[in-house]
Amino acid sequence: RGFNFAKQLARSRSFPTSSSASRHHFRSGPTTTTSFNRAASTCFIGSDGATKEGTGSTSTALFSSAPPAKKSTIASSSADNTDDEIEQTARNSLTITGSLPPPVNFGGLFYLDTSSLTSNHAHRVLFILGGPGAGKGTQSERIVDTYKCVHLSVGDLLRAGAEKADYPHAALVKETLVQGNIVPVELSLGLLRIAMDEKAEEDDSEYGSRIFLVDGFPRNYDNVQGWMQHMPSYTAVLGALVYNCPMEVLEKRIMSRAETSGRSDDNLDSARRRFDTFRKQTEPVVRALERVEDLQAEENSEGSQLHIVNIDATGTVEDVWKDTEAALDSYVRNDVLTANSNLLKSIEEGDIESFTDLCDGKLEVDPVYEGPTKSSISNAHVDIQNGTKAVVSYDRKIKEDLSVRETREWMHGPKGWKCVSVSREDLS
Repeated sequence: RGFNFAKQLARSRSFPTSSSASRHHFRSGPTTTTSFNRAASTCFIGSDGATKEGTGSTSTALFSSAPPAKKSTIASSSADNTDDEIEQTARNSLTITGSLPPPVNFGGLFYLDTSSLTSNHAHRVLFILGGPGAGKGTQSERIVDTYKCVHLSVGDLLRAGAEKADYPHAALVKETLVQGNIVPVELSLGLLRIAMDEKAEEDDSEYGSRIFLVDGFPRNYDNVQGWMQHMPSYTAVLGALVYNCPMEVLEKRIMSRAETSGRSDDNLDSARRRFDTFRKQTEPVVRALERVEDLQAEENSEGSQLHIVNIDATGTVEDVWKDTEAALDSYVRNDVLTANSNLLKSIEEGDIESFTDLCDGKLEVDPVYEGPTKSSISNAHVDIQNGTKAVVSYDRKIKEDLSVRETREWMHGPKGWKCVSVSREDLS
């Protein structure tokens, strides 16, 4: 339909800026740079069903008898290698946002126009990352309940796929899990895509164009490489929520959870190994994703398509939820402003069909305010309410002698966001 307002995408100013100074940092102790070996896995699932981390390479030992100067040289070299791999991974992942073009302005607000995702049937994706016990599951449950997102765990999908009669690789996945071996990344991502397709095609879904929360992925560089090989044609990664929490807090949470969870990996030794794996393998991935955001912002004066939100997970569930909610509001705002911009464009072009598609059936065209005309927008404001309702208000100059403060109420429904009411205050 060729909306002028929908030619480019933009980000909301409520996102953290892409400068490193504005980001939260992992708080597992004093800042250090640690060398790590690249893991050749999507995830490593033992026969007991517990998701673990696995690598396909051996570590290099540093002998305690080595002179201090030599240790310093090796550490410096390792840090350089790590930074180089982060940079290379970031540059190879610039298209992780799929078909999303750069940001655009609506009345002073910058947002990501998601029109191309809807027309291409591409899935909106948020990565959910954090160490063991950081609260990813708890926050994901609240996100799903409030914003009607879809929560997907790669580990859960693998276990379910192994028991699926109509899945052609079920036997291979099952055998791999039983033996505790590494599951090929293409199989993991294949199951993830199937799950997203099935959810998106549900006829009885109350909500369309939902965001998929991909929990615990990507865990390492190979996960990122696999995603870039198999997923950009079908998805657009909007960003990631990264829950940061120091080891001492995670230990207390995991031991408390172990009293009722029944999970075999809810013990201190396992938690420390998992946290160490997260620190060595996943934190560099987060840094690479942040670097993608920086590189995109360098190319686009209005900002990046990808937005990584670091959240301090040391507080109470409610404290963490406030930050999570603010982040989700910012992602959801993209779809709301896209719909509002497209609606105004349909008005300007006299496109009644498009106007009707974006409105509740009870709304009628008002020829005074909604006839074919070119209007200018300023002083825009968006309020996301309870995840599935939004109010967009802005000053709209329709003619030289006609200006109004226009307020539109939007609801998230089976076909995405629909305008359900409009009111105007004369500013002429």
